[in-house]
Amino acid sequence: MIWNPFKKKQEEKQSAQSTKKESIEERIEREIDSLPSMLKGKLKDPQIKKRFIEIAKRMEQDGVDFKSIRQMKKWMKQHEAELRAEGTADMPKVETVVHDGPRIGRNDPCPCGSGKKYKKCCGIDK
Repeated sequence: MIWNPFKKKQEEKQSAQSTKKESIEERIEREIDSLPSMLKGKLKDPQIKKRFIEIAKRMEQDGVDFKSIRQMKKWMKQHEAELRAEGTADMPKVETVVHDGPRIGRNDPCPCGSGKKYKKCCGIDK
């Protein structure tokens, strides 16, 4: 038997060809632990995760190399306006809460009728 130094390289090429290409979802699931903690926490929300995957698929279609941060930033900058427009359509509108009725001060009598000041009665945890 003759030793062949190229045998290992040939085996690696064959094994790379035999494995199927991983989808974006599979890659994100696999690499989610290596992401910064801020992103990792946000990706627990299914809507945000879905949006993240959609953007990654669009980047892949445009030929962006995910190993190059420079290319990803460039793509994001080119598509910033349309990404913002798409993102705001999916998000629910936030409304300000407006309380009706009189404001209760800390030193006013408690509205529950106990006779104590609000700060010593119902407002103790606030």
